[in-house]
Amino acid sequence: MADEAEQKLVLKPGSVTMYLTNFTRTNDSENFQFSDLILQNKRVETLAKTMDEVKDVRRCDLSVNNIQDVAPLKDMQQLMYLNLSKNKIKALTILTQDDLFPNLRWLDVSNNKITDMPAFKLPKLEYLDIGYNKLEKVNDGWSGHANIRILKTIDNKFKSLTQFKAMPQLRELYMANNAVTVLGGWEGMPALKKLHLRRNKIDKVQEEELAPLE
Repeated sequence: MADEAEQKLVLKPGSVTMYLTNFTRTNDSENFQFSDLILQNKRVETLAKTMDEVKDVRRCDLSVNNIQDVAPLKDMQQLMYLNLSKNKIKALTILTQDDLFPNLRWLDVSNNKITDMPAFKLPKLEYLDIGYNKLEKVNDGWSGHANIRILKTIDNKFKSLTQFKAMPQLRELYMANNAVTVLGGWEGMPALKKLHLRRNKIDKVQEEELAPLE
């Protein structure tokens, strides 16, 4: 059996390009490039400078690794899809900056070690999964989000819906396995169609608390 250290993928110059797939035209239709980077379950611990070699990809799967620092992704400005689930990430500072990731629409950061829900900027984001992080609060800088349609925050410790304010496009909210005690606070979600609150701590529901769901 191979030694554990030998099984880890260390990203050295030139090595990351081996994991590129999906050869497609560029946005200007004048050239071709690989659009997907798949590094799922490769025992990656550190994202190195070599990530600059794949900065133009649109889809990136880094799930099921041991990554702690995602700062080396900062130049991947063409990303539309990013999967960082099942790592050891504690902070997502680069995802809270106004000028980064202007095209990102799909983000999964579930099953990490994040302590509070960041104030994501990401202007085009539509899908966000931040479940299984044991989160208790939303960062003070959070002022809502204009375009998120699906939010998954399963198996955290949120006590109410009120923290997810100013989300005019939110259609689906999944909050199973949290600590919600009162069914209310959905006023900042006028487009809400689906609300999942299984396994919370609600013991009574008043009619006026019910969201006007179809």
